[in-house]
Amino acid sequence: MVLALVSHPENCTGCRFCEMICSLYHEGVVNTKKARLRVLKPDLLRDIPLVCTQCLTCGDSCCIQACPEMAISVVDGLVTIDEGLCSGCGNCKKACPYGVIWMDKLAHKCDLCGGDPMCVKFCPSGALTFEEADEASYTSMIATWRDE
Repeated sequence: MVLALVSHPENCTGCRFCEMICSLYHEGVVNTKKARLRVLKPDLLRDIPLVCTQCLTCGDSCCIQACPEMAISVVDGLVTIDEGLCSGCGNCKKACPYGVIWMDKLAHKCDLCGGDPMCVKFCPSGALTFEEADEASYTSMIATWRDE
């Protein structure tokens, strides 16, 4: 198993601190559209933190398979984008079932902040954890998301 972000929608308050700290840490601005995770609000009662599952749950809808430049690969269990190979075509963004890849000439996705995810540190409600994960770890996130 690999260390990955795991979402616990039942704990999410919708504060969006995770999105804000992600964009601030990686891009130097507070802009939730530049975050490498998303908080989905399908109705008044639910907020769902959508995170990169490192392709554990993506099946055929995988950013790795969608990249014509082979710029996306798995390195030590982490799905990584090689910016030197990325052409900015956006195929990976279209393929990501969770919408957690964003484009700014090149593709950007969660890099786990080098092994110390800021979103987990700043989540006040425990809606995000950094733990050993497998496909079953994402059951709650996927079930809540699909129920939208």
